[in-house]
Amino acid sequence: VVDYVLAGRPSRVPMLGHWLNTQSPDRMKVLYGACAATLLIALITGILTYFFTRTMGDIGQRFVFELRCRMFAHIQRLSLRFHDRQRIGDLTTRFTADINAIQDVVANGSILLVSNVCLLAAMLVMMFWLNWKFALAALSVAPLLFWTVFRYTGRIKLAARTARKSDGVLASVAQETLSSIRIVQGLAQEQQQDDRFQAQSESSLQAYLEGVRYQARVAPLVDFLAAVGLAMVMWYGAKQVMAGEITTGDVIVFFAYVTNLYSPMKALARLSNSLNRASVGAERVLDVLGARREVSDRKTARPAPRLRGEIEFRDVSFEYEPGRPVLKDVNLTVHARERVAIVGSTGAGKSTLVSLVPRFFDPGHGVVCLDGEDIRSYQLQSLREQVSLVLQDSLLFSGTIRENIAFGRPEAAEEEIVAAARAADADAFIRMMPDGYRSHVSERATSLSGGEKQRIAIARAILRDAPLLILDEPTSGLDAESERSVIDALMAAAAGRTTLIIAHRLSTVRFADRRSASSRLGDPRTMIQQHQRTRGALYLIAQGKR
Repeated sequence: VVDYVLAGRPSRVPMLGHWLNTQSPDRMKVLYGACAATLLIALITGILTYFFTRTMGDIGQRFVFELRCRMFAHIQRLSLRFHDRQRIGDLTTRFTADINAIQDVVANGSILLVSNVCLLAAMLVMMFWLNWKFALAALSVAPLLFWTVFRYTGRIKLAARTARKSDGVLASVAQETLSSIRIVQGLAQEQQQDDRFQAQSESSLQAYLEGVRYQARVAPLVDFLAAVGLAMVMWYGAKQVMAGEITTGDVIVFFAYVTNLYSPMKALARLSNSLNRASVGAERVLDVLGARREVSDRKTARPAPRLRGEIEFRDVSFEYEPGRPVLKDVNLTVHARERVAIVGSTGAGKSTLVSLVPRFFDPGHGVVCLDGEDIRSYQLQSLREQVSLVLQDSLLFSGTIRENIAFGRPEAAEEEIVAAARAADADAFIRMMPDGYRSHVSERATSLSGGEKQRIAIARAILRDAPLLILDEPTSGLDAESERSVIDALMAAAAGRTTLIIAHRLSTVRFADRRSASSRLGDPRTMIQQHQRTRGALYLIAQGKR
């Protein structure tokens, strides 16, 4: 357009210039053709961009969906040893901020990356096609430009890694404080928690600011180097025009190409910041996905049949940390349908012992058997389906009363759920609630008393109808009246099941057959007094067949 239409000179554009110079078409037709070609190129580019954006967006969203679901499933199946070492807030941050950083690059960054790389490649091809000397002059600053970006990439990534780690700790502080808000307010420690939160926020802020400082250095350096490249093209082009070797149109066209060449270069340089954040997020996600499942199925594991419930601990030893055994050479046999109570001082390993039955942990030495078979010979899922739990802290999920009772058996019929609630002495107070079994339970079930929460948990255990029942201090923290109701419900839950009971209270210990205990191991009162004087001792204090 500049040479042929405006200046009336021969065009020097390869191929197209030869046709213009030999055919000599009307200059207005050439102008109309150039305008039409510009619109056609824009239309084709727009259509391709639309489909590419939709495709990459769909791929990015589905990728993140699969990654998040896979990570959640993996975390659920990791052993309690892993969860005991992790902060809930930090794991939550990996689900949200870290995966969102990956999503941003996959869904949006990939579009920018591909489009700018394609544009850069096209510009280079056209520039070398038009004038290779011009192209080399334009590219002379490219190595320095990319070296500058690479030099700061490592520092930005390190700052991003520190910031993301600080975010995880910050989320944990917030989660711990909000989940313990009654204690915080009750002890008037709001200001202390404010200071703690602000201190951690300051740490996170400084990490982010360090990354911002590095990014702030990169942007002007990249822009300056791009300006140097444009200046070199301008200087070289003007000299060539003055020497009569090229036309003004050549310089204008090439200058436009150079401008388009540096635009994707600068875009790719800025994209490196998003890539660094996504890289750090990917490291943290892969750190979780790479965590080994300490408790898993053997290759030869088979589905567990319906168990009778005989439990045997053979020379079982266990330690959380090397050299600090919690259990050592434990031998214990619990016959099918027996109720066995275990007492001991805090830290004696009571909960650890019963945690070996559903394979929350595997013993470091020895074997745990069910019905005479090593529990590791059974598939983990089928083994745990035959265990019911009632813990000291009866965790209820956000949802309805019905959903909480049916958590262990979601397919249970309404009649079965009501029958389990009646057996647990929970039906009466549930029906007094505004929506009965459809009443909604808040996140921490603050609208329910401790006894009511325990009875719902017991109803859940009864409905599950598992041959093994583990009761880990189920009446701890309850008043006398609530305790009596809960113990009655526990007796109903334990009927016909092999039951392991961990307790400190004598009233809960009486839940086992005391006469059998007295004849075999001594009076429970005596045993409790003895274990209170002897640190680290475990006692089997009562067992009776039902």
